Amino acid sequence: MAMGAAIAHSVAAATATRPAACSWDTPGHDSFMGDVPAAVDRYTDIPPAVRERLKARMRAHEYDDVVEISRDRIVGRADYEPDIRGMHFGEGRVCGTVSRAGWSEGQRERALVYCEGSACVMVPTVCRNVSRIERAPGSGGGGARPPGDEELVFDPPGAGVPAPVPGDSPAPLSTLPPSPLTGVPATPPGSFVSPPRVSIGPPPTGSPPTAIPPPPLFVLPPAVTELPPTVAPPLAVPPVVPVPEPSTSAMVVAGLGLLIASLRRSCRARSRCRAPRGVDERVGLRKMPTAHDVLSRPIRC
Repeated sequence: MAMGAAIAHSVAAATATRPAACSWDTPGHDSFMGDVPAAVDRYTDIPPAVRERLKARMRAHEYDDVVEISRDRIVGRADYEPDIRGMHFGEGRVCGTVSRAGWSEGQRERALVYCEGSACVMVPTVCRNVSRIERAPGSGGGGARPPGDEELVFDPPGAGVPAPVPGDSPAPLSTLPPSPLTGVPATPPGSFVSPPRVSIGPPPTGSPPTAIPPPPLFVLPPAVTELPPTVAPPLAVPPVVPVPEPSTSAMVVAGLGLLIASLRRSCRARSRCRAPRGVDERVGLRKMPTAHDVLSRPIRC
């Protein structure tokens, strides 16, 4: 009795703190940011053992069904009620019931469904808003898959219980009997006669081996927009103007001019250094005749 009273009190407290109804008109706008398997513990009306099994299957990505959610229906391999309740938003806000009245007629969203007995937990792939749905009365695990189920936009998670395979599906090639084509006569070259027809018996019936798809990704990475590469404009290099070389004749004339100027300069230097007669080169004065010079001169009559 004490345990039942505690559970009833926790259910009443959780119901009192959560909003009565919320709008889910823009899926993905207010995604659930918490731990997806741990969100199952908020559903206190589910027995603890069932919650633990659901959390273990959610961690292993062993889902039961992939459903397609529209404005008025939830379609999968099983039949589900259209109502969604107990949806998680943001950091842990839980709404009692969820409205999809603002959806367009053609709007569709995908979700993974995990069921243990009559308790079913749904995780939409667009926003991870953990929520609960109910199977329709008399609905089994089989049924028609929603249209376009083979074109999932996320990596398919590891399957849980394999779906039943109809008995009229063909068996794999490894189980087929050997082909009775060994006794077919060969058609000679150049002959237009067709060989006799060979009848192949129907394949044996039996369930094929179970194929387990690869595990999924709960969190879809955001789309990355690639920016175009930045192209720098080419640098404008000014053209190099070559310096014209002087011609041979101009160089010869210039050389001769330099040679003549050098000769003139050397001649002027020599003429300046040469002293006049009768002028002492050291003092620049005229010499006075000595007695010896006077006596040595011849006497002219």
